[in-house]
Amino acid sequence: MRISIDAKNKKTDIEGDVESIAEKIIDNSEKDWKLKFDTKHNARKEMMEIRHKHKMEIDEKNQKKRNWIQKIQDEKLKAKELELEEKRRQEKMKTIKLVMKIVGTCILGIIAAIMLIMGIVLGVESGDSDSGWYALSAIGMIPLYGIVAIWTIHSNDNTKKRK
Repeated sequence: MRISIDAKNKKTDIEGDVESIAEKIIDNSEKDWKLKFDTKHNARKEMMEIRHKHKMEIDEKNQKKRNWIQKIQDEKLKAKELELEEKRRQEKMKTIKLVMKIVGTCILGIIAAIMLIMGIVLGVESGDSDSGWYALSAIGMIPLYGIVAIWTIHSNDNTKKRK
C-alpha cells in the first residue's frame, strides 16, 4: 500500500492492493468458517454418541427390570418350552420303542422260521412219523406267539392312554 500526499498541489494519491487485502480477509473468514463448522459438527457427533450410549444403558436397565406381567409371560413361555421338550422326548421314546419292537419281531420271526423249517425238513428226512423233529417245528410256534404278544401289548398301552 502506498500513500503519497502533495501539499503544494493539494493532491493526495493513495494506492493500495485492495483486492489482495480482500482476498486475505475472505480466506481467513473461510478458514474460520470451516474450522467452526468442523468443531460444531464434531461436537454434535459426540453429543449424539453420548445420547445413544445413554439410551442404550437405559434400555438395558429396563430389560433387566421386568414388571410382574413380563415375569408371568416369561414363566408361561418357559412352561410351554418344557411341555414341548417333554413331547419331543415322548415322541423320541415312542420311535425307539417302535424300532425295538420291529427288531424283536424280525429276530423272533427268523428264529420261528428256522425252527419250523428245520423241524419239518428233518422230520420228513427221518421217515418216522413220531420223530422228535416234528416237536421242534411245534416249539417253533412259540416265537410266533411272542410276536403277537409284543404287538398286542403295544396296542394295549395306546388304548389305556386314550381313556
